[in-house]
Amino acid sequence: MSCDRFKELMMASLDGEISPREREDLERHLASCGECRREFTELAGVSNLVGSVRLSRPSEEDMMKYWPSVYARIERGLGWGLFVLGLCIWVGYGVFAFLTNPMMEALTKLLVALPIVGLLVLLVSVLRERIHVSKGERYGGVDQ
Repeated sequence: MSCDRFKELMMASLDGEISPREREDLERHLASCGECRREFTELAGVSNLVGSVRLSRPSEEDMMKYWPSVYARIERGLGWGLFVLGLCIWVGYGVFAFLTNPMMEALTKLLVALPIVGLLVLLVSVLRERIHVSKGERYGGVDQ
């Protein structure tokens, strides 16, 4: 067998996922291959070092700072999502009523059309501003 197969067995051995037969094959190969034996020794050292690392638990104060920001993000995301969903349904219904009911009063048609026109004006305004800002972007050609 090539050393590539035994490198896989080395990793499996360090992870504790090796069968007894594979362990015997690995031990025989390590006894005859100095390079693999050196690499296995280094990997075992790194594995022991990584296994000994302990992460500190965050303090109560840190946790008290963390959770409100998570809750705020969830609440804001949910709020905006529901707002946009309701707005889409409302606008969709308004457009449907506008197109399918020729007897609709002019005032009702105006009340349906105004928010849609307002959204379109805002969209055009934002797009125009983004185009204007991107032309004068100081770091436009810089990759992050």
